Amino acid sequence: MPLKFAYLGLWHSHTVMHIRDAASRPGEFQLVGAYEPDPAIREAKLGEWSADLPDIRVFESVEQALDSDAEAIICEGRVSENLDYAEWALEAGKHVLLEKPAGVDMARLEGLHDTARRKDLHLQMAYMWRYNPAIAEMIRLRKAGALGGPFYFRGHIPKPMAYHARLVEELDWYKGSLYFEMAGHLVDIMVTLMGSPKAVHATHARYYGEQKHVDNAVVVHVFDDDGLGTIDTASMHVESGLTRRIELYGTGGTAIHTPIGSNSLALSLKRPFEQYAAGWQELTVPTPAGPPSLLTELAACISGAKEPDYSLDHDMTVHRALFEGCGIADGSAMTDAPHSAKSG
Repeated sequence: MPLKFAYLGLWHSHTVMHIRDAASRPGEFQLVGAYEPDPAIREAKLGEWSADLPDIRVFESVEQALDSDAEAIICEGRVSENLDYAEWALEAGKHVLLEKPAGVDMARLEGLHDTARRKDLHLQMAYMWRYNPAIAEMIRLRKAGALGGPFYFRGHIPKPMAYHARLVEELDWYKGSLYFEMAGHLVDIMVTLMGSPKAVHATHARYYGEQKHVDNAVVVHVFDDDGLGTIDTASMHVESGLTRRIELYGTGGTAIHTPIGSNSLALSLKRPFEQYAAGWQELTVPTPAGPPSLLTELAACISGAKEPDYSLDHDMTVHRALFEGCGIADGSAMTDAPHSAKSG
């Protein structure tokens, strides 16, 4: 039987991933409907998806979505909305796929994790690059010891200059602005490769335009063995997609993935490992059969076919590191008002 799922919220740009996955594998996944309170967002998304999944049912309320036969709820609203959606879904006995970042309130996220554990429900983060073939191979090589002891991670995840205007409209309510929205992708991978940071040092800048929000950030993470990890982002790039990259440096080798999301992986190994030779090599990592995705992981964990690839403890470590990188000390990512509305 296919996994039946529904959406609460359609704001996030990542919603289309699950639509395409479901459309390509109807025997595995079935979208039973979607709820989105903003009619403009709802109509725009349903129009974009009509070629893949026509005649998607529209729920008139959250309650109607939760009363449906959906086993799982995908929370894809604004970041400030998604903890509400996830809480309501878990209390209704539904499993949850939660879009990144994992909400704006640390205490509420901790409560969400407690609820999932208490009710024995699967709560999964929607970090989309977890199942990218090149990144998965980088993680495998790190865990197998092929790269030796990792001493430096670098993640670069910029946005183009054309995106800058959206910061005011969509991200200015959040401390850290651009870093809060984008960096979680790379914090997730960094924690997988390097562990939990023992210290986080953030440098934020307001470089472009009205200079009232963070649009240029570099954050340094320090690990127990004095390894380092830096994540940087900015929204002034002429072109950003092809410059995005993940780099891991170890005493036994280097792994570089760029652009993020491709199948490209460059390796430099001190010694041969499995099918890889010593020295520098540029690879195209094949996409595995299936392929694995956020929805296949969700379905397998719900059915009990496997244990989650990423634990709730891992996800909490990621979100805490993200909050520290945004300079959030009070547990809330919300500002009192948008930076753009403030004087000075």
